[in-house]
Amino acid sequence: MSLRLTLIGVMLLGISLSIGISTWLSTHDSERQIEEIFDAQMLQSAKMLELFYGAQPLEHRRNLIGHPLLLDIKQAKVETFHEDANAEQLAYEKKLAFQIWSANGDLLMRSVNSLTTPMTEFAIGYRVLTMDQRLWHVYTYYSKGNDVWIITGQRNDVRQELVDQIMGNSLIGPAFIFPLVALLMIFLSYWLFEPVQALARKLKQRSPADLTPIKMKLPSELVPVRDAMNGYIERIGDAMVRERKFSGDAAHELKTPLAIIKLHHQGLAQSSSEQEKQLHHAAIDKGIVQISHTIEQLLLLSRVDSLAALNVAPVDVETITNDVLSDLLPLIEHYDWQLQFAPQLKVLGDGFYLKLVLKNIIENACKYANEQGPITIHTWAEEAQGMAVIQVLDSGPGLEEAACRQIKERFFRVAGEHIAGSGLGLSICAQIVELHRGQLDIKPGQPHGLDVRVILPLG
Repeated sequence: MSLRLTLIGVMLLGISLSIGISTWLSTHDSERQIEEIFDAQMLQSAKMLELFYGAQPLEHRRNLIGHPLLLDIKQAKVETFHEDANAEQLAYEKKLAFQIWSANGDLLMRSVNSLTTPMTEFAIGYRVLTMDQRLWHVYTYYSKGNDVWIITGQRNDVRQELVDQIMGNSLIGPAFIFPLVALLMIFLSYWLFEPVQALARKLKQRSPADLTPIKMKLPSELVPVRDAMNGYIERIGDAMVRERKFSGDAAHELKTPLAIIKLHHQGLAQSSSEQEKQLHHAAIDKGIVQISHTIEQLLLLSRVDSLAALNVAPVDVETITNDVLSDLLPLIEHYDWQLQFAPQLKVLGDGFYLKLVLKNIIENACKYANEQGPITIHTWAEEAQGMAVIQVLDSGPGLEEAACRQIKERFFRVAGEHIAGSGLGLSICAQIVELHRGQLDIKPGQPHGLDVRVILPLG
């Protein structure tokens, strides 16, 4: 759908409707006003005839009985108002008629274009009738002082000519102006949409590797679009940087165990004793386990990165924690666990991914904790902030403040650390928690160990 054509169509439709409605209202109002004016004119003509008749001598008025006065109308040169003419040339008189009748029903006066019989009944008021196959407006007036009935008439085409002329004049202007307005709107639409075309050309000319912000000058209405595009380009750039770093780190993490496997495979071929072969086999198995774990974490990270939405619902914290502990039972059964659950504490989250977070954190706590030392899982609600806290505190050596700030970065591992891992677990956990609009807080434990807190919205 073309926005330009839609805009032009809507505006022209609006102008057409505006002209049409205003013309109709003007014509309707003019017709009503003309009816009132001509009705008043017929009343005024009747009163003028009353004065004229009353001014006649009594003897003259008596002579009119049986010998009515006939008002002649000369032939006119111009028939309609549309033709140029002065009042003497216009055939307006032919379209007017009158009669004066005595109370006894004697015709006293009439115009030449009226009938010799009453044009209408003797009852005061306005009427519309057909006379000589033409539509007439008539008014009946009773003169009490002269005891006569006066009937004035006017042909309908007199009124219709004026209405048609007013309506025609009201349409002439729009008929000339409308095409000009349409052309002006088409020109303006192309001119106003030119910045959009320029922006499109600018984007088409950019190379895929060009991630610099768009700096072209645009109308204020397009500035938010430009800013949104620049934000989108910036996010794409950041994503590409992360992907390159991720690819490099992943290649490095996989390269080391592969090199170890290759080295021990060569050593296995050169081994002469069974003991050496067993050492090489053990090293190869360890390398395979390390590669498998790294690949598993990379696949999980890719899945989380591409996650568009979560299946969020109220989740009972104690239930999902006990489920995770049950799944890890062979690993954790030798540790001293201290569980302090807030009753009926629920969070808003995706149960599947929250279990992954807790599983990873609890596994890390078991890796670094002393089996004789306790591992504490404590939950509580912070009602004022609308958040719930799940704390996992181990009794291991812990980390420095600087390392705690970096531990959530991908592939970060503490220098000199002897425990195998990929450096992805806590990074994945942090990303999942952020998708839940929460926070993963890691800091040194007191007096020792590592204090990991998962902060999530209350359910």
